[in-house]
Order: sequence, then C-alpha cells, then structure tokens
Amino acid sequence: MKHLRIAALAGISILALGHAAFAQTYSQAPELDALVSSGDLPAVADRVGAEPRVIVPVSEVGRYGGTFRGGMVGGNDRNMLFTHFGYEPLIAWDADWTGEVVPNIASGYTASADSKDFTFTLREGMKWSDGSPFTADDVAFFIQDVLPDEKLFPTKPGWLTVEGELPTVSVASPTEFTISWTKPNGLFVVNAASVYGVQLALLNKAYCSQFMPKYNPDAEANATAAGAADWAEHMVNMCGVGIENIQRWRNPERPTLEAWRITEPYEAGATRVTLERNPYYWKVDTAGNQLPYIDDLSISVNAESQTLLLSVLAGEIDYESRHTANPVNLPVIAEGMETGDYYISARESRVGNAMTISVNLNSPDPVKHDVFQNKDFRVALSHALDRQAIIDALYLGQGTPQQVSPRQGTPYYNERLATQFIAYDAEEANRLLDSIGLDKRGGNGFRLAPDGSPLVVNVAAVTALGAMADAAELFVQYWQAVGVDARFAAMDRTRFYEEKTASQHDIVVWGATSGGIDVFIDPRDYFPFSTESNFAVEWAKFYIGDGGQEPPDYVKEQWSLYDQIKATSDSDEQAALFQKLLDIAADQFYQIGVSTAINGFAVVSNNLGNVPEGTPVGWIHPDPGTLSVEQFYFKQ
Repeated sequence: MKHLRIAALAGISILALGHAAFAQTYSQAPELDALVSSGDLPAVADRVGAEPRVIVPVSEVGRYGGTFRGGMVGGNDRNMLFTHFGYEPLIAWDADWTGEVVPNIASGYTASADSKDFTFTLREGMKWSDGSPFTADDVAFFIQDVLPDEKLFPTKPGWLTVEGELPTVSVASPTEFTISWTKPNGLFVVNAASVYGVQLALLNKAYCSQFMPKYNPDAEANATAAGAADWAEHMVNMCGVGIENIQRWRNPERPTLEAWRITEPYEAGATRVTLERNPYYWKVDTAGNQLPYIDDLSISVNAESQTLLLSVLAGEIDYESRHTANPVNLPVIAEGMETGDYYISARESRVGNAMTISVNLNSPDPVKHDVFQNKDFRVALSHALDRQAIIDALYLGQGTPQQVSPRQGTPYYNERLATQFIAYDAEEANRLLDSIGLDKRGGNGFRLAPDGSPLVVNVAAVTALGAMADAAELFVQYWQAVGVDARFAAMDRTRFYEEKTASQHDIVVWGATSGGIDVFIDPRDYFPFSTESNFAVEWAKFYIGDGGQEPPDYVKEQWSLYDQIKATSDSDEQAALFQKLLDIAADQFYQIGVSTAINGFAVVSNNLGNVPEGTPVGWIHPDPGTLSVEQFYFKQ
C-alpha cells in the first residue's frame, strides 16, 4: 500500500540520490562566464557545493536561455509565485506523489523509531543566493529564535507543535542537526515534504538576524527609520518570515535558496514581477549543467482572470494552470491551440471536492448564529442544490455529486460523509426550513428569521477565481427558490480574507483541499483546524491559540483524535483514528460539497521542454513546483 511508504521510513536514513550518471565537471549558463572571468563570481564548482542535487531531466538535457512568461491575478496572488518557484523544502514530494519523499536541500535524514527525533544531513558547500554559506545554523535560527517569538509567530504552525510543545534543535556540525520533541510527532515527515516544510530553510541567519534586537541593539531604531511600526514588522518586511507572506517576494536583497531571485518586487500597484537566475543554485542536471536552464522570469499582474486568459490565447504565457484551468474555459483554450502555439497538459486533482460551501457557525450576528448552527439549515441548503445540473453547467459534465470527503479508493474515504444529503429535493429543503422556525415569509416572498426579522444571507466568492464566483451565483438561485434570501457578494481576495478571517461572513465558497495522504497535513475541511476552516474560524483560532471561542465537546474530541494521529507513525492506526474523526464530521455536517474533484489542466507553450504529463496538483503538492521547474527549458 503506497500510504505505508512514509511511515516505513522511521529509523531508516534516506540517502542522497546517486552520484553516478552525471559529469564530475560542471558547466554554467553562458551569461555567467564573464562574471567568473572577472572574479565577480566563484567558479561553478565552488558555487554548487560538494554534493549538489542531481535532477534527471524529464525528457532530455535542456539548453540555457530565455525568459519564462507567467501571470498572476490581483494584488495578493503571492502563492502563484510560491507554488511555481518557491517550493524548496528539506525533503520533497516526488512529481507523481506516490507517497515517496526524496532528498532536496537535505541529502538525507534519519527518524527515530518513536518519531521524536529527526536528524538531517545538509549538502556540503551549499550557498545562499548572495554567496554566503547555508548551514544548520540557518535552520536553528528559525527554530530557536524566530518560531518562539510571539511577534513574529503569534500563531504557531500546528505541524511544528506537539500538544503545545515547540521543537528544539541541536546542531552537531554545519551540515547536521536534529529536530526533537519530547513526545512523538508522527506527521512531521509528511509535513516537512509539503509546502509547509519550506519554512524550515527559508531564512538566512546572517541577513535576517540584523533585524532582531537579540542580535542587533539598533534593530528598533532601524525599524523606526525605515517607517515600520517596530522591529518585528521591519523583519517581516525584509525577510518575509512566513511562507505565505507577500513580503517574501518584495525584497530583492533577501537571500534565497530558490532557482531565481527577485529583481522587480511584488509591491502594491505592480503590473509585473521579475526574477533572475540565482548563480549559486545548488542543483545540476545529469550532464553536470548547473540549473536553472531558464535565465529570467517575467510574471504579469492582471486585474482579473479574463485578462490572463486572453494572454494565454495570444501565446504570451509559457505555463498557466492556476487561474485558467476552469473547465468552462476548455473549449476556447482548445480552439486557440494552433494560434497560441501551446498545448493542453492534463493534471490530476486529488482534493476532497470541487469546492466547499461554508456556513459560518461562529457568526457574530445572534439571529444568524442560531440559524446557521442548526444542522437542518445546512442540510436544507444541501438538498436545495441540483448538483448534476451544476456539474453540467460548470464542469462540462465532469464529476459526480458528493459532499466534502477524502477521495474514494484511499484509506481515508468515509462513505457516509461523502454521500449524505446530496439528493436534489426542494420539497425536503422547504420542509426542513419550515421545521426550524423559518416558516414565515416577508412581502418579498423570502423567509423571515425566527424573531420575524428579514434573513438575508450573503454568499461570498472571489471574483478572480471565476469558477467559484460562477458557482456562488448558481447557489444563490437555488437557495432563493426555496425561500432563502441569498445574495451573491463578489469580492477581491484581500477583502474576502479580511471578512472570513474576522468571522464576518455568512457563507463563503472556496476550494477544497486534502483528499488523500494530505488529509493529515491540512485537515481544514474536516474539523476546525486553522483559519482556513471557513465554517468555524473562531473555534479554529481557539485551537491554534489565537483567541477565538471555545467550541463544543465534539470539536474537542476531534482535536484529541488528531493529537493521537500525530502521536503515532503507524499509517494503519492513523487511518483508523482519522475515520473516527470523520464520523464526527459526518454527524455535524460542517460544510457542503458539490462534486468529486474535477481534473485540471495546464496550458503549456510548445516551446517549453521537460514538462511532465498527467501529474497531480494540489496545495500540499504544488503545481508546477513539484515538477522541478528549474529543468524546464526553451527548445529554441
């Protein structure tokens, strides 16, 4: 069983990929030759280190040169940059997401049998983009100095805490360190390979420590001079600190381990973000060529997804899946392939649903709070949806009606959770709504709240995410048909996040996440886990220690089950515990789903080489970050 592979690694060292089958001398991009000759850059062998990671090209050894063209939508699409060019964890997922993890920044690691200690070996001679050494001290800086700080990390990442305990780190040498807890952390390896694992090696101590009072007595004064509120804000502005902070893409001076470094930052009002080759990048191909092949990145910032789609159709984008992989766009994209000089590359979605409909169980409005917390209200909204018609309209008939659930065929599938309340039954929806005190209607024909006031339900979706906005408008029509005064609230991403993170929303439409082994990494859809658990943000805040509201006992039971999952590395035991957790989710029916995951696609320029076909996509397994974008190249 593939899901056993990671658990079976406990106590076993993962060794670096073989050193055979590649040249012992290295080559570099021609644009760097003059810099080496002038002495402005060391020789390539000195830059890649003593044991660079060897990337086997998907099809062939590529050629150097060219500018990659991509596109973002809106002023806060920072995760496009992250998922495309910022996935560099210590250990990484393989491209096909078989359950294997492979060495990346670390050449190997050993996990203790009790999953309390994890020892990593780094690649000797690795360097940051400014040429400074990358060592175990950089990782220790994050764990010892940054993570515990309440200003920098007021909310601690759940995967780095075990029953509230943060990790400790011991450094044995510049290339070896051990991360430890006093209790088992059975999910550490899968998290370290996910997008979240990037956090461990994100910060250069030599650069970022200058912004902390511990290392620089002038840090507060320097922050004031820079216009920041305090040293912590200044440090975030200059170093990014967190993996999803937009500031990560705003400071060209920030050293990075990524294949390209920022030149034109992603600042407010930017219409384009550019990056250039990192001359100290630590990966080579099988012929000894230092990667990346592509010289530069040029990423346009578009006001809306439709503008980006037009650029795709015009052949002005080299790779795009994030904002255009909407089945509704497929006919026009297919029709434009010859003119745009691109092809359509299939991508497999492994999320738990096509989208989630989250009713706010923590609404601050006392009337709505009671209505929304009534399970029969959510069941009624679910029965009011004609899922097959929605699937036909939005997804061209792809998909099968289903609630939000792990995928069928995985050890985590829960049939009751997946299949309950999916029948289109407007009569039953009306009966349920009448039964919970919404049986009286106002002059406009819509239902009144139990206290006689108008019950207006706003349904929010991000306009830049076309499929979700289109879906929200459809949902509104179905709910109005059973007398609920639902109204579509179109929002940009910034406002959407502000409202739902503050629990000011009524209903939000968003993408589902984990559907396979990643259910352990990001179970936001199955219990209040993080502020991305849109159905109960305040309960989630209580869980992560960020204020919030104390939840009912059934939520606490789910938290306890998740702690038990984290405390073992036995995958069969983890799956059994997760089924108990999902049974509670089925009892409570937190949120509403529409369809099984809809497979996506990427639009790929015919001139772009080494792009694999049919690979899985998701937040935890980011596309195309897991495809080794550094080995993409232009054929001519």
